[in-house]
Amino acid sequence: MNEEPTHPCCNVLVDTLVQYKPKLLKIAEGVLHSHVHSEDIFQDAVVKACTMQSSCIQCPVGYACRMVYNLALDEARKRSREKLKMMPMDGADSIPAPAVTALDSLVATETLRDVLNSLKNLPKRTHDAFVRHRIEGVPQKDIAEELGVSRTLVNFMVKDAHRACQRTLNAA
Repeated sequence: MNEEPTHPCCNVLVDTLVQYKPKLLKIAEGVLHSHVHSEDIFQDAVVKACTMQSSCIQCPVGYACRMVYNLALDEARKRSREKLKMMPMDGADSIPAPAVTALDSLVATETLRDVLNSLKNLPKRTHDAFVRHRIEGVPQKDIAEELGVSRTLVNFMVKDAHRACQRTLNAA
């Protein structure tokens, strides 16, 4: 007996898509101008067709062509919108970058020096805890173990040092 194998999907539209794949790829390629993207559109159409009921479709070939064309058109429009979003603004390249003046550098340097001096005026343990945590990134629990104190005390030391820096900045 020579029986035709049954398809697990039993979907006329899927069968039509597979049968007319070369023609459908040309339709998508005509819109997208890319064979790779046309293949993606074809795959999307097959996936979409698998979820549809094809029994009410009168002309599966025409439906498949329109389906692929519409998917390709949607993709082309999406790419066009994305391209517009990424395009440079007119004149944006002529906007000067913010320049740092010598005076700005001097003020920043003096402020940093004042903050560092305020840290030096703190108790050594507080200074060290602040630098280790905020500058070196050491967790407070590790600092507490190194110093032999509670995590809460380390937290208060870091906060005290931070407040000292803040007072210096506010006074500047």
